[in-house]
Amino acid sequence: MSRPFRYELSLSPDAGDRIAASARIPADSAWFDGHFPDNPIVPGVALIGLVEEAVLRSERDRGRTVEITGIRRVRFRFPVKPDDPITLQAVRDVKRGTPAFVFNVCLEGEIACSGILSVAAAGPTDEHGPLV
Repeated sequence: MSRPFRYELSLSPDAGDRIAASARIPADSAWFDGHFPDNPIVPGVALIGLVEEAVLRSERDRGRTVEITGIRRVRFRFPVKPDDPITLQAVRDVKRGTPAFVFNVCLEGEIACSGILSVAAAGPTDEHGPLV
């Protein structure tokens, strides 16, 4: 199967409630088609997609299935270019009642994007919703 919007994501070994990963979005990724012709940058939605994938994979590796329920307080501080080596960190936060991951996407040690990704436990479902 073709992955036109691909990126390379490498999770670090389990670190409790912390997720650490490194990533790279190749210059030939479809993310850059038209974004922007003579000055390509990684779209913000691609950076959020990296965080989502890291959280989902990390939770699955821990035997938990979650779904993303929201995103808030997202800030983009500067652009990420094709092939830039980026790192991301996410920390589980349950203090506010709704489980969430506070995240930073960094380029050369500087925060390029930050925010909070809300999650909820996901169980088996069918076409009518969750199975109880």
